[in-house]
Amino acid sequence: MRLTRLLHRQAGLERAVVEGVRLDDDTDGEVLVISARPRKGAARRCGRCRARAPWYDRGWGRRRWRHLDFGTLRVVIEAAVPRVDCAEHGPTVIAVPWARHGARFTTAFEDTAAWLAARTSASAVTGLLRIAWRSVVAIVALRS
Repeated sequence: MRLTRLLHRQAGLERAVVEGVRLDDDTDGEVLVISARPRKGAARRCGRCRARAPWYDRGWGRRRWRHLDFGTLRVVIEAAVPRVDCAEHGPTVIAVPWARHGARFTTAFEDTAAWLAARTSASAVTGLLRIAWRSVVAIVALRS
């Protein structure tokens, strides 16, 4: 299996293009950074309502979303996300297939955090996912 196919399946990037993969050093160790972009067919949709919208501008540079770890490596998906001019919401960031609008985490990460929070202790969730309990509370609040 090719690396890109593995990343598509594991990182929830089936409807995205993987541009590159690199290892970065962070204060907490190494981080696997997956550079991606939405496919052209999905690139012009409002992040809030998913309606087609005309292009507005390039946005504010590259953004990052925390994903589930690959073994001992923390994983981050990074992408340039332009904005569209939605008729209902005005200028807003485009919809990306791996995360909800306004999220700092991927959909898979949020789903896992919410499931663990419902079934385990706070210390188990924070230890397994390597995030603060405040982040777990924010994820659960959004999912409710």
